[in-house]
Amino acid sequence: MQIAVRQQGAAEGRRSAHVHVALATLLAFAMLAMVAVPTASAPQRVSSIERYAHKLVNCIRTGGKISHSGTCIGYGSGRYSPYRAPLKFSQKISNKVAWPWAQRIVRANVCGHSLGGSTVDRRFAIVRLRGDRTGENVGCSSAWSPRRMVVTMVRWWTAERAYNGWHWRQMKDRSFRSAGYGFAKLGNGRTRLVVNFYGKPVG
Repeated sequence: MQIAVRQQGAAEGRRSAHVHVALATLLAFAMLAMVAVPTASAPQRVSSIERYAHKLVNCIRTGGKISHSGTCIGYGSGRYSPYRAPLKFSQKISNKVAWPWAQRIVRANVCGHSLGGSTVDRRFAIVRLRGDRTGENVGCSSAWSPRRMVVTMVRWWTAERAYNGWHWRQMKDRSFRSAGYGFAKLGNGRTRLVVNFYGKPVG
């Protein structure tokens, strides 16, 4: 009986060893797959949409309005709201402030201006843009195409004129001189638009 028990134990040991080898092999293949295949959660930047958002914001800023299809009507006319000088498109603010925040919040699936202690002023200060007025508008969607999302967001912000809402005020704030944009998109359709305003011209 004792011999039988020892033989059974040896057989179980061999089976256990085979299992460990199989698990190690599967783990190795899984690690190789993770290295070889890009993660699906990496946000995509859509620079053309950032430039388009800039045109829409400046349309509103200069007194125009945005049609449902996304066309600017009355650019620079002051016809639909008081004229404000158009904002300068800032590549630095776009690359260093707006885009990093857009990709961070789209990954985290949040829609806001603070996360993990980060604030608008801190994000500007990190890239040495201090001592002047800053602002931020954020738009979020989980279903619309990038273009439809931007058109809808800017039109919603414009509708805040009825009660002088914060997004509207920032688009029309005469103290702002430049703006940067970040548009992040995930494969599941989730998108985030970040518009950062700054009180000085920045290229």
